Amino acid sequence: MPRPRHPIKELECLLREAERQGWIVEKGRKYFKIYCPCGAHKHTVHLTPSSSGYERNLRGHLRRQTCREEDVP
Repeated sequence: MPRPRHPIKELECLLREAERQGWIVEKGRKYFKIYCPCGAHKHTVHLTPSSSGYERNLRGHLRRQTCREEDVP
């Protein structure tokens, strides 16, 4: 069963990008939860963002929390 879409198209695009990178996206009641592939990191994506920079801040957070660097010996 596919997950429900985020009502804001920019954040839906961000969630799809996260899924392509291996993050697991789950729908909560008033937010989406995204889990890192390693299982050590998670973040919430609200349905109603609090500021105009919310998407930019979230993209930065996802970029910093990528576990690819940890997998390299």
